[in-house]
Amino acid sequence: MASGGLISYIFLPEMTISGTTSSQKLPGSAGWTAHWVLLAAACNIAGWLLSLVGGVTPVVLAVGIPLAWLALVALCRPGALPFPSKRAILRFFQTRRGLLRWAFVVVAGLSLLGGLLHAPNNFDAMNFRLPKVLGWLMAGEWQWFPANNNSLNTRASGMEWVMAPLLAWTGSDRTLFLLNQLPFLLMPGLVFGVFRGLGVSSQAASFWMWVVPCGYGFALQAGGIGNDLPAAVFALAAFDFGLRWKKSGEVGHALLALAAAGMMTAVKPTTLPLMLPFTILFFGMFGLLRSHPLRVVAAVLPLVLASFLPTAFLNHRHCGDWTGAAAENAALGKVEPWVGIAGNLINAPIQNLVPPVFPLANVWNENVVCWVPKPFLEHMAANFELRGARFGVTDIQGEESAGLGLGIVGLLLAGTCFGRRRENAGGWKRRAAWLALWFGLALLAYFSKAGMTTVARHILPYYPFLMVPLLMTPRLDGAVRQRWFVRLACAAAVTTMVMLCITPSRPVLPMATISRALAGKKTSPSIQRLALGYEVYSNRADILGPLREALPADAALVGFINHAAGPESPLWKPYGKRTVRHLTPGTDPERGMRHVVLNTKYFKETRRESPEAWLARLNGTVLHRMEIRPLVKEPPSEWWVVHLPAPEDHQ
Repeated sequence: MASGGLISYIFLPEMTISGTTSSQKLPGSAGWTAHWVLLAAACNIAGWLLSLVGGVTPVVLAVGIPLAWLALVALCRPGALPFPSKRAILRFFQTRRGLLRWAFVVVAGLSLLGGLLHAPNNFDAMNFRLPKVLGWLMAGEWQWFPANNNSLNTRASGMEWVMAPLLAWTGSDRTLFLLNQLPFLLMPGLVFGVFRGLGVSSQAASFWMWVVPCGYGFALQAGGIGNDLPAAVFALAAFDFGLRWKKSGEVGHALLALAAAGMMTAVKPTTLPLMLPFTILFFGMFGLLRSHPLRVVAAVLPLVLASFLPTAFLNHRHCGDWTGAAAENAALGKVEPWVGIAGNLINAPIQNLVPPVFPLANVWNENVVCWVPKPFLEHMAANFELRGARFGVTDIQGEESAGLGLGIVGLLLAGTCFGRRRENAGGWKRRAAWLALWFGLALLAYFSKAGMTTVARHILPYYPFLMVPLLMTPRLDGAVRQRWFVRLACAAAVTTMVMLCITPSRPVLPMATISRALAGKKTSPSIQRLALGYEVYSNRADILGPLREALPADAALVGFINHAAGPESPLWKPYGKRTVRHLTPGTDPERGMRHVVLNTKYFKETRRESPEAWLARLNGTVLHRMEIRPLVKEPPSEWWVVHLPAPEDHQ
């Protein structure tokens, strides 16, 4: 079968599988989703268990992960990977929704192209997610590392354990984007299954299954290594398999739902509130423990390792706070509930309604505070990060900030206002009200504890569920049957395609060259800022590369001093050959550490001595110094590569 046929088949929610008659076997994309969930869970289970014996090595992972995956497959029984018939492949694009399907395929293709053209440069991943995986691989086990940035230790590790084998086996981060690309391809089938299962009409579900993945946040992360998209896919899978269990009664479907729900929390603990509607909808799953005790216990016990629970336990053990906020920032996790809810209820719509390219962002950011009462601004400043406290927006949507986006939000608003009413099946109001209550409470629970700037991105897993009650309304249900609405949906998808072509993190077009040419001809502040943004992003994937090149090739242990967020991972290259260890305040380089890379920013404030005094005290010499700007919003800072004498040289 042609690979194109297989990829197109993965998109499909339900198809006839040649040679498959068992009702237990999963059809279409559900079978692929099941095996993806179990493989991701197996990576987590194997990673945590192998850490107990120091076995996180390429060879042992190559044995442990397949064994864990096979054990989960035997317990959950998803069936073999389903392959389509020729007829199924031929009719894929021969339906009324063919245009929307093609739009999704183009979006998927552009995201794939962006991932192939550009090395991963997600800031959080380079700052702490990649370094901690590389540290585990060098140590052979999970460790709580001494760190200036405790995000290295406290953040959930669900996708990191999935990344670990690829990093171990390839020694490169260039294939990691595929861990986002595959879940993205599974989204249409999952959206359809969840929407239908929760009560959206078949025609509306078949319309929105192609539109929802074109949301800016989903599409922009599909070619990168951000972890919000995988969390959203695991959340959809948890409810999809739960709904299948309610329909079929198959124990395997319930176990798959629990596996996906665990992975949802393992990837992003911000999804923990979604366990409220999950528990309410699928409360009957607890009865399986009585009817199938051995199978359920045998599956659930290892699946505990494929959840946030191991990280929560280790956080509590090392810093006394299961969330890890106490080790990262004393202010995190201490948001006043009413301020968190109010602030996020304002920030989320603003960030989703801002145009994909917004030249007036600076004007907005300077003036919006004038419209907000001063007492409320003071409360916001005490509970939120700076830009979130001032309701700021970005001038271009990127993977690190984008939510559902103006395209889809505008489509929802247009359908609500101008859609042709259609009489829905009886009882839809009650179903919609209950779903709005459960998922709304989950969202408010998250809002009450969150003071982050990029709330629109953080709630990516929530959007599909929040849309369900809206899509049941007569106007939105009827709108999908109108030609103008289909065309508007295609226009929304086109805006996503444009964003994939020009996004600073992975532009398909040569935007750095174009922006430099424009900046050379025009002195407009917005044009100059645009050029600066593309320059920063074009260098970010290897932004510390010049510092790494100043290190000797045999420098196996390198110290690192950085008290600001920064992309650390380039210093680890070549992966598997070097260890980078943080030097925390009050600690000096350990024996065998002859080189240190340091950022002079905040050095004196955190270490109570200037970098020059620190260098003189250790009798070190500067091998290389340069200014680096990892973020557009911050000025560049000076970095040094320092050589330290051996202990005997001091004598």
